Amino acid sequence: MVIPIKFKRVQIPVAILVFTLFCGFSHANEVETKFIGAGLIDIKSVDDSIQVDLVNSDPRKNYFKENFYSGLEKAYLRKEVAIKLSLAQRILKQKHSDYSLLVLDAARPRSVSRAMYDKMKGTRFEKFVANPKKGSMHNYGIAVDLTIVDESGNEIDMGFNPFRKSTPELYWMYAKKMLGVKLTNTQKRNRKLLADVMKQAGFFPLSFEWWHFNGLPKSEARKRFKIIE
Repeated sequence: MVIPIKFKRVQIPVAILVFTLFCGFSHANEVETKFIGAGLIDIKSVDDSIQVDLVNSDPRKNYFKENFYSGLEKAYLRKEVAIKLSLAQRILKQKHSDYSLLVLDAARPRSVSRAMYDKMKGTRFEKFVANPKKGSMHNYGIAVDLTIVDESGNEIDMGFNPFRKSTPELYWMYAKKMLGVKLTNTQKRNRKLLADVMKQAGFFPLSFEWWHFNGLPKSEARKRFKIIE
């Protein structure tokens, strides 16, 4: 009589685990399924205090006017990069307890990058989308686009960025940038705060995109991981 009881105790947790995994995949959309299949994790599973607003999942918030992620609201990264991001959040909180990181984009399938590049090609904003032929660090699941928000959820002033802007507003901001309109002292200070926090946590900045950070060197990412198609 003892053997059947032990057998059931072993089988029940296994059954629950299988069911849980099945449910996770069944409720994931196509993009999220790609991330999960590639071994990426939802950053909030590591640090729930990090705020997320995936602009490329909402046509009202990106330059392309497209829903590239089919409404996905979770940001996915490689686990080691998500852990670094959690460290960055803690460092930021130590400096400003009422501030938080706000993730605007994270892992991105190459198919999405290709669609973005096709729309940007030939425009003055082309350089802000990596050529998908080689693959961007977003396609490896190790890059994140982000900013800082205050206790009310408002973005602190960083100056020009391509997120959540109307087309006229975006072109006006870009024109001022090209005309040599300099950053204010507040904007410089805020950008430095973000860069310092991210670098202390082990991230690598991109010189012409203050919002973009890689969690690993490019060469290492290409060597260790496959592109998420």
